[in-house]
Amino acid sequence: MAEEGKPPLDGSVELGGLGAPRSVRDPVPAGSIVVATFELYARYPLLFLALALGVVLPYDTLVLFATGAGPVAKGGGLGSSYLLTLFLVSPLISALHVHAVAELRAGRTPRLGEIAARGLRVLPTAAATAMMVALGVGVGLVLLIVPGVILAFRWYVAVQAAAIENRGWLPALKRSRALTRGVYLHLFWFGILIALITQIPLTIATRAVTGHDTLAGAFIAGVLVHAFILAFTALATALLYFDLAERRGAPAGS
Repeated sequence: MAEEGKPPLDGSVELGGLGAPRSVRDPVPAGSIVVATFELYARYPLLFLALALGVVLPYDTLVLFATGAGPVAKGGGLGSSYLLTLFLVSPLISALHVHAVAELRAGRTPRLGEIAARGLRVLPTAAATAMMVALGVGVGLVLLIVPGVILAFRWYVAVQAAAIENRGWLPALKRSRALTRGVYLHLFWFGILIALITQIPLTIATRAVTGHDTLAGAFIAGVLVHAFILAFTALATALLYFDLAERRGAPAGS
C-alpha cells in the first residue's frame, strides 16, 4: 500500500540525514530521526495510519466494552489494560512499522496485507522480547535503579531486532546490546524528544475528555491520539534501529 505518484523509498533517499552508512562515532542526531519520522508520515500517510488504526481501533473498542474506559481516560494512561498494550499492542505495532520501513528502504512498494502478515508472524518473538525487556528493566529499577536504566538503553531496539530477524528473544537482546553500545547519550536525547512529542497530545486529550471519555466523539479522538502515540514511537524507533545497524556496518535484514 503506497500513495499514488509516490515512488517507494530506496537506499539513496535521505530523510533527515538518514540513508548512508556512517561511523558509530558520527551518530545521526536524534532531532534528524524525528524529522525523518514526520517526513515518512507525510509521504505515506495512508499506509502508517492503516497500520496503526488496524491494531488500536479494535483493541480500544474491546477495552471500552470490557472496562468502560476510553483510550485516554484520566488516571488510566492509555487505557486500563496497560500490560496488554505493553506486551501485545505495542510489539505488534512496532513489528508492522519496522517491516514497512524495511520495504521502503529496499525500494519496494509496501503492501498492507503483506506487512500485516509479517507483523503477525513475528508477533510471538516480538512480544516475548518486550516481556523480557520489561522484566529486566523493572527488576533493575527496583534493585538499584542504575542497572535498570542501563538495561533500558542496552535493549532500546530489542523489539525491532526481534521483529526483523525473528530468531528469538535472547538473540534480539544481544543484537540490541551490540547496536546500542557507546551511544547511550544519543538514545537518551532520542527518548526525551519522543516523550515530549507523544505526551503533549496525550495530556491535551486527557484533559479535554475528562468525565466523558466514552462518548462517541471523545472515543474517536482518544483512538486517534492512542494510535499516533504508539505509531510515531514505533516508526521513529524503527528508523533508529536501521541507523544503528548501518553505522555498525551490519545492515538489518528485511
